[in-house]
Parts: sequence; structure tokens; C-alpha cells
Amino acid sequence: MAAESPLLLRHRLQWVAAAILLALVYAASLTVYGLSSNAIEDDAPFAIDDDVIMVLVTAKSLQPTVDRMQAEVTIAAGQDYLHANGDTLNRDITLLLVPSTSHEQIVFREGTAPTTFDTEFIANGNAAMWPFDRFEVNPMVVEAYKGLGAQRELVPTGVLLDGRVDGWKAKAEPVAVDTDISRNGIGVDVRLARTGGNLIYAGILLLMMTTLAVLAAFVALQTFRRKRAVDTDMLGWMAAMLFAVVPLRGILPGSPPIGSWVDIALTVWVVSTLVASLALFVFCWWRDSEPAKGT
Repeated sequence: MAAESPLLLRHRLQWVAAAILLALVYAASLTVYGLSSNAIEDDAPFAIDDDVIMVLVTAKSLQPTVDRMQAEVTIAAGQDYLHANGDTLNRDITLLLVPSTSHEQIVFREGTAPTTFDTEFIANGNAAMWPFDRFEVNPMVVEAYKGLGAQRELVPTGVLLDGRVDGWKAKAEPVAVDTDISRNGIGVDVRLARTGGNLIYAGILLLMMTTLAVLAAFVALQTFRRKRAVDTDMLGWMAAMLFAVVPLRGILPGSPPIGSWVDIALTVWVVSTLVASLALFVFCWWRDSEPAKGT
């Protein structure tokens, strides 16, 4: 059996190296996605002292364009605040939430089991910086009181944050706050950033958009330099790539608002390059094609 030529062997090695590189990139993307957790806290069991009200805040979603984080709020009461049955409250419990746009004050009535309330927290950030936007609720202040109105009294309060926000990884840390905001002087700093999987997906889509512009520019320039003949079928191909940018922009994860950083840095230039390439190709068609007979 004849030995393979060095050129053929080199080509095979190049294909093998390309396949290995592609496999490594694929494995790395899956690893980053797997390590990028959305959870704010682990679902570990917790104990409540008899005189403590534990407030459970479960994050549900984030709306970057309106700076809002949706959450569900309920309480787990210590034995001092429960009837003998261990299920119903033996007094009214008032809950104060800051900075909340709804249910700043939640009342859990005596004789009832604590229920869950939907609420919204103000999350500070800049959605126009997608995909590197960051949001935070700082500080999130939650205080529990026994009683109602002017007769209420502050009780020891704990806060437990949980939940998953699609496309975001969240981190919560206790912080000291001014006593004008919290009588306990304690709050929680909640920070949200996009997950690694979200960034990988965004990067792939942006790379696709850039590739479309590069391919169109390459074809147009080669035709302009007369390295390739004018083929009118390429006009439809270029127009199709131009219209392909719109759906690619529309499925970017997190739906960045129009006019975001990514539009100024990439989308406008991709569209401009595609339009310029199409115009240059039309010029080449006009310059190099034969006029119709009889004109």
C-alpha cells in the first residue's frame, strides 16, 4: 500500500485539528452554561428562633427596561407568634418592604396561616448596556412588626432570599444601612448579572451577524476588483442577508431595547456594511453587464 503524500497527510491533520478545536469549544460552552447558576441561595434547611419572624423572598423575574424585580413574599413565624396548633398566627404581623412599588406594607392577620403576596422591588441598572448590564436592589430592607398601625412593635426579623430568575445569576449579601431606612440597621444587597450561558448565546448570534457583513463585503469587493464575474443571483443573496439581520437582532437573549450599546457598537455597522456591499454589487452589475440590444 502506497504511503500518503505529505500534502494529503497535512490536510487530514488540519481537519482533525479543526474537529478537536470545535469539540473543545462546544464542551467549554456547555461547561460555562452548567456552572452559571441562577439560584440566589441554596435550598438548605433553616431553623427559626421562637421570637423571630423569618421573611421569605422568592425572586421570580426581572424586567430590565423598567427596573423592576418581581418576587413573592411570605413569612415563617417562630413559636411565640403561633397558636398551639403551630399553623395560625396568634397576633397580627405587619411586614414593611423597601424599596417596593407595591405592597410596601403587608399585613398577616391573626388567626390565619401566612399566605404569599406578589410584589415588585426597584432594581437599579442600565438595560442599554446589554449584555453587560447589571442590576441591584440595594438595600432591600424587610422588617416585621407585631400589631397594627401606631401600636405595632418591631420584632427580630430574618430574611431568606431564594428563587430563580431566567437568564440571570443573583447574589445576595447582608449590608449595614442607615437607621432612618431600617430600624434594625440591616438590609440585603441583591445583585443580578446575566448568566454565562446567556452571554455565550448572545456572542454566537452577534458573531453570526458580523459574519454576514464580512461575507457580503468580501463578495462585493472581489466583484468590484473584477476578481469574479458579476452574477445577478448574488443580488438576491445579499438582500436576503440584509433582511436576516432583523430576526437575528430580535432573538437576542433578554430582548435588549432598541438603541442599546450593542446596536451602536455592532448592529448599525452590520446593516451599513450589508447595504454598502449591495450598492457596490449593483454598481458592478451596471458597469460590467452588457446593455440590452436595441437600447
